[in-house]
Amino acid sequence: MIKRRLGWAVLSLLICSSVTAFAAEPASSSPENYQLRKEFIESRLEGSQQHALYWQNGWSTFYALSAVAQTALWIDADNHDDRINYSIGALKSVGGLADLLLRPHPGRYGAGPLLDLPEGTPEQRQARLERSEMLLMDSATRADSRRTWQPHLKVAGVNLIAGALIAAFGDTGDALTSTALGIAIGEANIWTQPVRPEEDWREYQEIFPASGAMKTSGWHLAPITGGLALQKDF
Repeated sequence: MIKRRLGWAVLSLLICSSVTAFAAEPASSSPENYQLRKEFIESRLEGSQQHALYWQNGWSTFYALSAVAQTALWIDADNHDDRINYSIGALKSVGGLADLLLRPHPGRYGAGPLLDLPEGTPEQRQARLERSEMLLMDSATRADSRRTWQPHLKVAGVNLIAGALIAAFGDTGDALTSTALGIAIGEANIWTQPVRPEEDWREYQEIFPASGAMKTSGWHLAPITGGLALQKDF
């Protein structure tokens, strides 16, 4: 009996693997379904593109100008306390600019990154769809990050450390002002990010469930006559 069940399990595994290998075109990349998904994603990316681009360029410009201004004040300062205050302020601005350049908003170009992707074959359509979904999902994740603790902790931590350095080597009053102003600016940066992609991604998942970037692969047990079979999800 044990040998028979083991035989059924092995046979089922082989059959499932064979069927998967010769599976038909995924439903999500069929011409009709693919077109609906494509139009939905690209229209939503284009809809929030302007806000994302303004946010990216606006804050990048702000931090760049702040870094230049505080560097100039640092060089021109005529006392030790001001030099400490402006030098650390310039470093914070450079850090803010670097963060924006290293982690730019994924939706700043709208659907632009998708336009040149080929879509002539089922495989190409599926690859383009997954890339589209990933772009929309990344934009939604950035929008959702404003409600997580990590970015707020980073803003508070950087400014508290900078304030402590100013207090230790410069003036306590400058330290308090720099810390409070830095936290306020950092929080403004977080809360002015585009929030529309979060709702767009949620709506997409409701209308078009389980496709592309939302799929997960792995092994699972499935019941068969006389036992269980190990099957692979693709």
